[in-house]
Amino acid sequence: MSGSSTSYRIRQGDTLTSIARRNNTTVDALARANNIRDPDRIITGKTLTIPGARDGFDAAANAPRPMPRPEGLQTGGSQRRDSFEAGTSQAGMAQGVTPAGTASVSGTQNGYRNIDLNAFRQGGTNSESAIVIGTSEGNRTPNGGFTASYGGHTDPGNAKHNRGSFSYQGTGANSPAEADALWNRELGRVTPQYQAAAQRAGLDPNNALLASTFYDLHTQSPRAAQNFINRELPRLAQDPRGVTPEALVDARVNAFRNDAGELRAAGFDHNETRLRADQTRRETALVRALDARGYRDGGNTSATPAEVPIPRPRPENLTSGTTALPAEVPIPRPRPENLTSGTTALPAEVPIPRPRPENLTSGTTTAAESATPTDFNDTAVIAPAGDRPAVQTGAKWISQYDGSQVERAGDVACFRAVQAMAAQSGVTVTGPGNRIQVATGDATGGGVTVDRAAAQRGLNYIDSQLDAGKPVGVGVNHRPGQNSDNVDGITDHFVLITGRGVDEQGRTYYTFHDPATNHRDRGADTNPNNRFYVDQDSGKMYREGPTTGPVALRHFEVTMVRPNA
Repeated sequence: MSGSSTSYRIRQGDTLTSIARRNNTTVDALARANNIRDPDRIITGKTLTIPGARDGFDAAANAPRPMPRPEGLQTGGSQRRDSFEAGTSQAGMAQGVTPAGTASVSGTQNGYRNIDLNAFRQGGTNSESAIVIGTSEGNRTPNGGFTASYGGHTDPGNAKHNRGSFSYQGTGANSPAEADALWNRELGRVTPQYQAAAQRAGLDPNNALLASTFYDLHTQSPRAAQNFINRELPRLAQDPRGVTPEALVDARVNAFRNDAGELRAAGFDHNETRLRADQTRRETALVRALDARGYRDGGNTSATPAEVPIPRPRPENLTSGTTALPAEVPIPRPRPENLTSGTTALPAEVPIPRPRPENLTSGTTTAAESATPTDFNDTAVIAPAGDRPAVQTGAKWISQYDGSQVERAGDVACFRAVQAMAAQSGVTVTGPGNRIQVATGDATGGGVTVDRAAAQRGLNYIDSQLDAGKPVGVGVNHRPGQNSDNVDGITDHFVLITGRGVDEQGRTYYTFHDPATNHRDRGADTNPNNRFYVDQDSGKMYREGPTTGPVALRHFEVTMVRPNA
């Protein structure tokens, strides 16, 4: 059984290996299909033909019903430091872990802590479930970071749009953050059924590894997850190995069998070797994320865990003709429409932040926690944007850490760096007395509120200056909470807008230089991530991203425009 070909547009950070894994194919097959001589050299923006891509669902699986859009949501957040303040961040204990000394002994005896399943799902994009399952999906990193596919990508298996940590395909989500909130609610809906099944089998449903495995399997295939809790949990309870990663891989594979024992995994040509390799990869990713986030008994671990070994198939599960594992581990992209039929009222859950488009941190942090202004070890190769703006000013990028070009260079020198960049184009950025104040407030955890009229005046001014060949300095907010270090109590950082263009979706964008890094490819306007878009509802300008980590990667919202002299 062969799959049909589809296409994939190369994004920043992609490698041929990662593309092959995400699209259930091999590097060799991709190279042959696209006449690529050197698999280590691919170009951002180019389109690849994906041979034989498909999803991991049985074609006969029932299509689920979309979940309604949640209403009545609130926001939460915490105060963090920024590029006006020196300091580095230390990750706190993972949310959702039962505090040491209060956790019950895990009935699974596999070395993982018990968790509060409700707390585990709280926080939307920043929930532990989004990070842990998102790591398995390839959209997140164990430390809570984001991969290039998080913001949205086309599923090569069914050509639908994936977005967010869980690769959500359903309706009612206009941003990755909304998608994450919706899927966390779906996980909440199926949690009671999982808990009851685990308890009937004599297993502890609060065990971090067991619960994460169920949530991950439900995200990949609700049908297989149903088989997992109905058939495989009782078998796991009798498995002499215990509820180990190896035993869980076997259970996951068997969950794709029908009641007659026939493997039903259309995305893998119903081939156990290919399915087992994928389920092993996903379970390994869960182990890595849980270990990195402190869920293993004994606390947080910084070392990367060993790969979960691919267990030998049980004799009763072997299919004829099974041979060695393929060189490439296929990663299906079988994203739901994915809400299971029978969805009723949504449980109370953690909010989608508004008005920030996405990605706010919820919860609280310790007073010592802070955000790293820049990552001095950042050497990632960042391919320039495949398109360039129609209007460009030609301003040169300067780091705020470059003492040869910026007076008093360092963590609090962002505005002086913006002045230095603008000066190279013959422009003088004026002081705060002349500012166009766009933002009127910064609710903790809710992003900035803006004066719509002021936002339009600021945008009109930016357009007029760009049309005259002049860059414009703007202030941005990138953290929840007020900033007492700036004149408006809202602005956290400054960047220089350098150009204007229209992307392939027809959206107007504004490129900018960000001085909050010493990595030119990261900070310069050639970085495809350094683009502002305009929120049509509020009029605010924003760049999507997280609210933690190096400033140059964060979510930005324009707070003020500094006119040129």
